[in-house]
Amino acid sequence: MSIKKESNKTYSVRLTYSDMAGKRHSKKKKGFTSITLARQWERKALNEIDILKNEQPKQAQPKMLLSDVYEMWLATYKPKVADTTLKKTDSFMRIHVLTDEWFKDSTVDEITPTVLQRFVNKLSSVMHNYKKNLMPFKQTMSQCVVMGLIDETPFNRIIMPQPKPSPVFTDRLEFYTKSQLNQFMSTAQRLYGSNDDVKYRIYVLFRLLAFTGMRRGELLALKWSNIDYKNNLIHITKNLVTSAGVKDVIHPPKTKAGKRDVKVDNNTLAILHHWQAVQAKLTLASGLQSTGIVFTNEDLTGYQNANKLRLWLIQIAKQANLPRIKVHGFRHTYATLAIQAGMNIKQLQYQLGHDDVQTTLSVYSGLTETDKAKTADVFTSLVNF
Repeated sequence: MSIKKESNKTYSVRLTYSDMAGKRHSKKKKGFTSITLARQWERKALNEIDILKNEQPKQAQPKMLLSDVYEMWLATYKPKVADTTLKKTDSFMRIHVLTDEWFKDSTVDEITPTVLQRFVNKLSSVMHNYKKNLMPFKQTMSQCVVMGLIDETPFNRIIMPQPKPSPVFTDRLEFYTKSQLNQFMSTAQRLYGSNDDVKYRIYVLFRLLAFTGMRRGELLALKWSNIDYKNNLIHITKNLVTSAGVKDVIHPPKTKAGKRDVKVDNNTLAILHHWQAVQAKLTLASGLQSTGIVFTNEDLTGYQNANKLRLWLIQIAKQANLPRIKVHGFRHTYATLAIQAGMNIKQLQYQLGHDDVQTTLSVYSGLTETDKAKTADVFTSLVNF
């Protein structure tokens, strides 16, 4: 008890307390002639202590450069993603965030909501997908909170502006229709369909992209041992990744569901089988040893450079008088035409190697103009009254 009755029949009060830094203090007074006066002083002293505690400055938080915290975050992120994803993530931070203009030499406590708001305002005016690209910056700032470097991430106190509109390309499409795909493949066969030339692989490559829905990296990583002619299957077990300064890096498939057996039609399998014979003949004539790779480079010595596919695609599309699509657009084309042909969504999910059916539904369910025109007829054909 803080109030004590002394031998001379007076009262004394003694209070002890700790400040914000944990240091112990005491406050005392004696000579009160009554316990009431002692209690009054005690209450007043306690109020003063509370006020003193609130006015004491908080212990200074440690300071760290944003660049240093980001490197710590990047080290934990690196094992979770492919090399290409890591490169894109790091490039965004180096080009847009850790710059002389913005946060290269900033400590994390210097990144106030006001400064951050100016940054995102400018970024949104030049980048239509800036919100997605901000992921590493946002996660780094959240890590700063966990580490006790700041009390709250400044991202909680800003407004994300509307991004710059996505570019609209009149000469590009997301996927090809059936007739456009036919036109593209006919042109590819005309340009690269020579039966005894190494360039024949270019025609075969686009045929497989369009008729299986495989990812580019999955296709380029194929070995002949992955081709099951008897059961019309291609066993997808790996993915070829090319990143800056590093080529021909083999990884597991992009997702867990990516390791799968893809069904292949007889015509496509026959075209692939013919390329195998052509490749074997050319390899033997060159005095080389077979690499076992399905889509070799022009020298037949290693994996095909992934960057060449885009150049070939542009050339074929131009010759076919077609709008361009991305290489990944053949995956969209396959999915869209498969849905039109009646493939159910679970079959398509497996064929494409998606972990989540929602990915299949949201990304690869585009409607062609023909689909849109038939929408009403599809319903009334069922509910015919």
